[in-house]
Amino acid sequence: MNVDAVKDIMRMLDRAGKLGGNQRDLIENAIYCLENGQSYRAEQSLKTMARNYGNEGDSDAEREVEQLSLIHI
Repeated sequence: MNVDAVKDIMRMLDRAGKLGGNQRDLIENAIYCLENGQSYRAEQSLKTMARNYGNEGDSDAEREVEQLSLIHI
């Protein structure tokens, strides 16, 4: 996982209208963490995003973010 991959997912989710306030905060935090060498925190933010999508019943978004968070940095 790298910053560009996370930004790509962010743009995709934004275009699909699936990037609400809390989710936007989490993905922006993940980007910030990756840029500053905090890969564990970035992974945790993305896992939280995936859980949130799952709780909302959005399995497509959950799967995309979960796959991204499982790729070791």
